[in-house]
Amino acid sequence: MTSESNLPDDPEGEEIQLQVSDERTKEIFDVRAKIDREPENLSDPDRLTVVKGPHENTEEEWYIDVLETEDDDVDRELLESTMAAVEEQSTVINTRSKEVKTLLRYLAETGEYDSVSEASRTIMLDYLSEQYPDLVGEYIDLKVQSERSELADELYDDT
Repeated sequence: MTSESNLPDDPEGEEIQLQVSDERTKEIFDVRAKIDREPENLSDPDRLTVVKGPHENTEEEWYIDVLETEDDDVDRELLESTMAAVEEQSTVINTRSKEVKTLLRYLAETGEYDSVSEASRTIMLDYLSEQYPDLVGEYIDLKVQSERSELADELYDDT
């Protein structure tokens, strides 16, 4: 499954980079693929559901020929277990560094950030996003998947 917003204007038969998700597991993949509305135009077609509309509640049946799945170096299982472990622990990070604390406090005192905590969070997230984009992307995907599952459980349990 993919969103129409992930598709270029006229993707039929062209080789494209595409983000797709498994409809059953909701796992998200980046793939190099060809897509088309007609399966006979592809060499090894699989069904692809394209969702569209303002609420992505309209579905179209397309076909996809996955040429390559981009492997990232993120250990998804380790990231998931780390996320679960952090849920059970304090979220305070302590560097035990006078130098770092001094610099962060300076940035807060000059008004660059509202607090030492905000400076620390912002600088670390900016750095992680720049240096480890695959890790940050995988974390976002897992977090969204987890929140979606929690919400679905809540909604379906109330019926």
